[in-house]
Amino acid sequence: MLFIFVLCGLASAISNRSLDPLITMIARDFDVPVATAALMSSAYAFPYAFSQPILGPIGDFYGKSLVLKSCLWLLTACMAGIVFAPNFETTLSIRLVGGVAAGGIMPVTMALMGDRYPPAVRQLAIGRFLTAGLTGMVFGASVAGIMAVTIGWRSFIVLAMGFSLVAAIGATFFLKLPPPPKSNHPHIRLSDAIGGYSRIFSNPKALLCFGTVFTEGLTLYGATPYIGNLLETAGQGTAREAGFVLGAIGVGGICYSLTLYWTIRLLKRTSMMTLGAILLVSGLVALALSAPWQVLVGAFVVSGFGFMLLHNSIQAEVAELAPQNRASAFSMHSFSFFLGQAFGPIICGFGLAHFGRPWLIVNIVVLMGAGLLASQKFRGHPTASGAL
Repeated sequence: MLFIFVLCGLASAISNRSLDPLITMIARDFDVPVATAALMSSAYAFPYAFSQPILGPIGDFYGKSLVLKSCLWLLTACMAGIVFAPNFETTLSIRLVGGVAAGGIMPVTMALMGDRYPPAVRQLAIGRFLTAGLTGMVFGASVAGIMAVTIGWRSFIVLAMGFSLVAAIGATFFLKLPPPPKSNHPHIRLSDAIGGYSRIFSNPKALLCFGTVFTEGLTLYGATPYIGNLLETAGQGTAREAGFVLGAIGVGGICYSLTLYWTIRLLKRTSMMTLGAILLVSGLVALALSAPWQVLVGAFVVSGFGFMLLHNSIQAEVAELAPQNRASAFSMHSFSFFLGQAFGPIICGFGLAHFGRPWLIVNIVVLMGAGLLASQKFRGHPTASGAL
């Protein structure tokens, strides 16, 4: 079963960040401004975010595995549609639908793992599962840039579609999970969803969890679609170098996953959050200073490690907000994270256009401040495992 979860994580991660290093080439191919092409990121993140409040309760009521399988097939169809899209408007529209499909993959998979693993080992289990997603990020960002420069940006979309197809087939035929608890009525009602979210937000840690990941998406991933353009305008690289820089975030995350067993024994969870908040801004600092792309790669490896220190600690908290509504809780987590990613490129694009690279200082200050605030506030709330 873990192998199927890994396939799902790979498919979702590759489709998620695969277009970021290609933004400049897409803009050139469709003859649109870079800021317009960067809307491809928002077009994915907005529906991903706003589908979460719906998909979570559906997963809790009808079964998480049903939602997962359906979304994998829809994502595969969307990737195929982008391959043959004749213009930017069509590509953007398909990307919108793809965002909805992806919204039912990673959050639902993590909720399934939350059901399967007890609190004492849950953070370790989820952290190791995320290695698959991070590997997909590294592979997607790096290979997308290389393939775009050599044989065209659509070639990588074909490859990403193949991963989605394999994951969809694997989940359909091999993912066997127990059915959801029986209800007194056959169909989900609005009151069921409202009741579930009420239980989640009655937990005082809920707003802290969701607010922090919203800020992560807004500041860190609001800037990533512009890395390729910033490198190109400075004469420091193309989509290939941008892919290496973006892939470095995933490399840092993989380093975190490989050392997680020892990290959670050496550091309290809130200490992991504090360290993560400090390391997380490394890449944005280097980007603001117009560092060479080789330095950016190293800085974003550090950012990826810091991101996982903070983000994975919050995921472990989300799993215990309301155990009977775990799919809804993880969906709200993803809603917040991707809502930040949706607004981020719009705000960062405006800031870069009017203030240039110094605008990134705003992202840096807000991102570090949110992480440090979260670590401080969580010290007053005991975790499920008791590991503060």
